Amino acid sequence: MIISVSNNRNMIGIRYRNEENERVEYTTTFDDFKPYFYILDTAQEIREAVIKDKYTKFRATVSLNYEETDEVNLFGKKLKKVTWSPSRPDFVKNLRGLWVHTYEADVAYHYRYTIDNFTEFPNYNLRKFYWDMEWVSDDHQYEGAITCIVVYDNYEKTYTTYTWFPRTIKFEKKPNHLVFDSERRMLSAFVDDIIDKDPDMLISWFGSKFDLPKLIQRLLHCNIDPRAISPYQDVKGVYFDSGGVKLSRAVENYSPIEQPIRGRLTLNLDLAFERQWNDAQKGTLPSLALDYISETILGDKKLVSEKFPDKNEFFSRGWLEDTDNYLLYAEKDVELIVRIDEENFTSEAVLSLQRLLIAPFDACFYASNMGGIYFMRNADWKAPTGSKDERVDYEGAMIYDPSSEGTNGLHLGVAAFDYAGLYPSMMIARNISWETKSNVPTEFGVNILTPRDFSDETVKEMRYFKTDKLGLLPRAVLELKELRNEYKKKMKEATTKEEYSKWNTNQMAVKRLMASFYGVVGYQGFAWADTDLAASITASAREAIREAAFIVRSLE
Repeated sequence: MIISVSNNRNMIGIRYRNEENERVEYTTTFDDFKPYFYILDTAQEIREAVIKDKYTKFRATVSLNYEETDEVNLFGKKLKKVTWSPSRPDFVKNLRGLWVHTYEADVAYHYRYTIDNFTEFPNYNLRKFYWDMEWVSDDHQYEGAITCIVVYDNYEKTYTTYTWFPRTIKFEKKPNHLVFDSERRMLSAFVDDIIDKDPDMLISWFGSKFDLPKLIQRLLHCNIDPRAISPYQDVKGVYFDSGGVKLSRAVENYSPIEQPIRGRLTLNLDLAFERQWNDAQKGTLPSLALDYISETILGDKKLVSEKFPDKNEFFSRGWLEDTDNYLLYAEKDVELIVRIDEENFTSEAVLSLQRLLIAPFDACFYASNMGGIYFMRNADWKAPTGSKDERVDYEGAMIYDPSSEGTNGLHLGVAAFDYAGLYPSMMIARNISWETKSNVPTEFGVNILTPRDFSDETVKEMRYFKTDKLGLLPRAVLELKELRNEYKKKMKEATTKEEYSKWNTNQMAVKRLMASFYGVVGYQGFAWADTDLAASITASAREAIREAAFIVRSLE
């Protein structure tokens, strides 16, 4: 499911495919689905406001409207909805400052739309373009030109190499080689294929940092409008003014998670693979270079030119002087990307998480986004707008110092133990949640100053949680645990590798979502952040580890 906001056209676009892999597409304008947030029912109703931007000298008068609702905040106080005209989502940053207390005024517009309008996402076979480019340096004779582009199309299961030469070159031309006499013609053909084949997802390795900005820059250099690669003619950082199409600095500074091509998903496979590797608790990767990952995972590496073993010389001269190996090198890079993805189901793991969250693709990478969307869907109240208040420190994880505890040295009969999902388990055990916090002592008390070592608990600062009902946070953990166990059962019942991998990616998606919950409450400045909850979770975890350590000591 592709959900893209096009500010240039003041609309949100929804794109996916049906069971026959045919494109389904529709749009909603900002007026059709008005951006909104909440204020207290008792708050003053301001009827008009002026929006200013000191940098662009933009100025607009905005009319505000109010609607009575049944929504409440955490403490049960009634809320009313605020909308405005013109209905531009970017106005919310200015408007929310009109009140001291606002609610859900920091929810991205496409998140808001998705939460309000979808209860599930269609599960379809995405058309994926795996791609990589080669180019010469700016000080080269051809001044930074893109020399070739390689694409693998998962629908056609074919590799296509687009390349060009300034003069006649002897090389082994293959059926998948499309050869042109200029960079412009090559790029034009590549863009035409994107438009014609309409891929759902563009997958690359560090593409947002290198390949995509370079592509956009060279398209413009060759007098091709870069916006053509978007079905909505909208690419972040590419704009039109009286002087023609121009680029802003945003093009050079794409984040690895954002979706700059409106209407197509862009996936940096390096980031997705790293998250997948970390989720599997396989240790820290010393490098995310494609060559290193390929050798580690696949036992395969990039090609090396015998004629130009030095990489810098190869990139400078290989295009025109070692053409066969140059094109093989480029194709090999894409082949490695495809194999990493298909053998590890990396892109499918992110898509599984997206379907689980029922959220835009860019929400699937940060804990604050994942957990926030999940809780907005399931809470009986509206969270306050996040604020950048002064940071409050609290005790974190348990780390024993062997030297201070006298446990360093060589030992016999060593056993290791680990808690399964320690933080989520503590949320359940103590009923830790926003609405269960208690001002009076209960049986679920947490000493948030639980020491990290074996010292006596001489100082106590208690937090208490109600016992009369299960809180939102532990309830979410229990529901997701049940779902994960269901997926694990289906893994065991799987009869094919594909079926096994499908359920494995699903259960890992659930695991990642559960793991995000602590990040949600601990990420200060975020709407769902609560230092009391975060401190209680870590303190409960320290207590559990301490208790286990004391038991072990008693057995010595």
